Amino acid sequence: RRERNINEKQYTFYSNRHTSWSRIDMVWMSSDLLCTIQDIEIGTSIWADHNPITIVWKGQRKRSRWTLNNRILKEESFKLQMEKELTFFFKENKKEDTS
Repeated sequence: RRERNINEKQYTFYSNRHTSWSRIDMVWMSSDLLCTIQDIEIGTSIWADHNPITIVWKGQRKRSRWTLNNRILKEESFKLQMEKELTFFFKENKKEDTS
């Protein structure tokens, strides 16, 4: 669900093939993290078909790096959800007209 810039008419991707703009690039985060975001901006790009998304975070910087909790990979519900999402992704991106 879109939480920020709901009424903005900014786009992140330009398809040369279809000569159209769309909003396909997304930033996913938890609601806990969302409240720590100061600003989100869609930039401009003159050399690529995707525009950059800049996020300004107002939180404290941690010294440790993020690492995946490997235990989640063993959870059946996570495996089923990933299988569902990946199947959908590859089905949608298999089409020849996908740019």
